[in-house]
Amino acid sequence: MAAVSKNARRGDSHDLLSRWGGKIIMKSVFDKGKIRHYAVCEKTGNQSRRPKDLM
Repeated sequence: MAAVSKNARRGDSHDLLSRWGGKIIMKSVFDKGKIRHYAVCEKTGNQSRRPKDLM
């Protein structure tokens, strides 16, 4: 798999599947004055800092 930046993953251009079979989506939250990105499995609701950790 080619390296895709986390900003590119926020759009609908790249679909990733988790090990549980759900689609991985990237979300952002404003926390302590910074924007933090994290990955979420739509099927199970598991969260991780990187999408690779859910694969």
